[in-house]
Amino acid sequence: MWPKFYFDWLRKSAPTGSVEIYPEISETFETNLPNVFVIGDLTGVPLLKLACESGVNVWNSIQSRNNDRYDAVIIGGGPAGISCALEGNRLGKKYLVLESNLPFQTIQSYPNQKPIFAEPKLYPTKSKLIIKDTTKELLLEDLNRYLKENPINIKTNQRVIHIKMDSIGYILETESGEKIETNAIVIAMGKSGDPKKLGIPGESSSQVFYRLIDPKDCLGQSVVIVGGGDTALEAVIQCSDYAKEITLVHRGAEFQRAKTENVNRIKRLEIDGKIKILYESQLTEIIQSAVLIKTKDKAVKIKTEMVFVLIGTLPPIGFLERVGIKLQNQKKLLDWVGFGALFSFATTAYFGKSAMYGPGWFSALATFASVISAICMIAFGVLYWKAGQFKSSFWKVFKSFYFVFVLGYFFFVYLSSTYFQFQLFGKTPSFHYTFLYSLTILVFGIRRILVRKTNYIFYQTLTLIGIQIFFLFLLPEIILPKLGENGLLGSEDGFIRREIFPGDAYWKAYGLILAWPLNMGVLYDGGITTFWLVYGLFMSFGLIPFLVYRYGKGAYCGWICSCGGLAETLGDEHRQKMPHSQTAYRLEHSGQYILFFAFVITLLKLVGVFGKSFLPILSLGEVFADSTKWIYDLAVDIGLAGVIGVGFYFLYSGRVWCRMFCPLASLMHIYARFSSFRIFSDKKKCISCNICTKNCHQGIDVMGYASRGIPMDSVQCVRCSACVSLCPTDVLRFGTVKNGHISYDRLDASGKES
Repeated sequence: MWPKFYFDWLRKSAPTGSVEIYPEISETFETNLPNVFVIGDLTGVPLLKLACESGVNVWNSIQSRNNDRYDAVIIGGGPAGISCALEGNRLGKKYLVLESNLPFQTIQSYPNQKPIFAEPKLYPTKSKLIIKDTTKELLLEDLNRYLKENPINIKTNQRVIHIKMDSIGYILETESGEKIETNAIVIAMGKSGDPKKLGIPGESSSQVFYRLIDPKDCLGQSVVIVGGGDTALEAVIQCSDYAKEITLVHRGAEFQRAKTENVNRIKRLEIDGKIKILYESQLTEIIQSAVLIKTKDKAVKIKTEMVFVLIGTLPPIGFLERVGIKLQNQKKLLDWVGFGALFSFATTAYFGKSAMYGPGWFSALATFASVISAICMIAFGVLYWKAGQFKSSFWKVFKSFYFVFVLGYFFFVYLSSTYFQFQLFGKTPSFHYTFLYSLTILVFGIRRILVRKTNYIFYQTLTLIGIQIFFLFLLPEIILPKLGENGLLGSEDGFIRREIFPGDAYWKAYGLILAWPLNMGVLYDGGITTFWLVYGLFMSFGLIPFLVYRYGKGAYCGWICSCGGLAETLGDEHRQKMPHSQTAYRLEHSGQYILFFAFVITLLKLVGVFGKSFLPILSLGEVFADSTKWIYDLAVDIGLAGVIGVGFYFLYSGRVWCRMFCPLASLMHIYARFSSFRIFSDKKKCISCNICTKNCHQGIDVMGYASRGIPMDSVQCVRCSACVSLCPTDVLRFGTVKNGHISYDRLDASGKES
């Protein structure tokens, strides 16, 4: 019972929502297929103004080719597609729009008199299509008038059913049998695919609808509406003037993700007796002229002539899968082969580094893993080539060759050292691994600065690069040994060589940055000096608690730690891969057990070291600790921190180790329970687009906080700023709360240009 109580205390009732599935696209809107782009709602941002802007901006990424084909075929004639076509006109491009129905059909399908909100209000627009606060009818009138005055090359009632890549570009086939050749494809078909369903008996009956067209259809009818988002609430509001009675069925205890004005209007209608709201309820069956509902307390039967299931829509998954576009978190053969290459490389690296200190089977395992990694890397290259990825952006090609260099470099270093007694530059594999680790943070850190153009990310990334290169590579591996050789660190009896680096153990310099228990060697030391005892205790139980209280766990995890440094740089492109399942949320607590194990063996070690001179029997504590420490070294330091932590980078987020297993992060979770750091939200501006949750590589349901206007205080937060900077409506801000007073951070973490 106590672990559950403890874990519930740590989580603080944090929301655990999931994420919607969309196509996997880059910052330039490109999919896994080279020169195939996705814009508009299908990117996951349900804002008409931003959909129009994506239609303009995508032309910056479309590669022009000198041939007779279209520069781009635009699939979809909604605001994004039409905006893209208008920009094509301005640029003098050869394009074609294929619309399966009529232009702006999605807007046409909105309920009559649906209000349109032109968010974000202050967003500078380059699109020729102007979106403003209005209603569906007036917006359609404006859009159609502008389109008539500025004609585009469009074919209506043309549904694309197949896309084939050839040696030049793509060939599209429509339902009518027409084949169209193009260099690039822009998919702007929106996300309103199939409606989400309840999956209950009777759902296919004629009284069930998944879209409200005209509220007047409800005149004099008994209506049941299922849902808790803006679509459902707006339907209730519109139907309330016509229906005889309305029952709103919502599975939640409150409307967490709906606009404040809609919630207020709904509650006023309930007070006025015009509607009835059933919270924490769900339909279990639909029968003729009635529905069966399971509420929090009982089961009820309600008579009804019309049932509206308005719980959202699914993206056009079927079409995307047919044409070969990869979905977010979808694992294909290329991903599994790449995972095999990286996972086996991590096995080689971490068991290979430890081979000189560990048992003989470490070398055998590392060598076997290096062969598997090489085979997987070759297979990955072949599949990558066949998928046409080498036709893609410079960055993708550069990144591929960089990984080949890293794997080849380390395999040469390890194999030559292990089997031929040759050490490159006279250094062990551990030195070369640290060099590659630092180089990777530098290379991918520069990329992060160039792509994520905010002041916060600029300074954070520079700090991570600086700490890694100087304190965690140059200082312990090059500077200190060189100073020691030249006698510049004093005599053996001097403070530096006696207390800080006893026996010229310069590797202890890592402990200046990497605190216990992430670096167990700081305190777990049979010959621990007074300096390391005081410094280790001060760092882990003094300085870090202060930083966490004032700035949140991310003050260390996001600005100092080497694990965080690699996650924020190499792992930046993969932050959307962190699972948000209930299993993942349960695994978050694994680190607490590891922390407990680390605490017990470290305490026993220190008690034995310092207590045996007073009470000899206390030496048994040290003996027991040393006899079990190998389990920690193998399972945690090598297995979880190394093989799992690095090996899972491209299959899942780079924060798998940090979120699930790191004992220092787990210690900081306790500190963070009392932290004054928060991420504040303006609920009125939240559009429940899920981008903040989707991009959190710590698995936090940020939208669950933001949509309710609750300050985000999850102990998992590492201040990466992704949720703040990527929010399309500037909902979120860093800050602190003390005695009820809110103070916002001076260093801007939003997406404003630095």
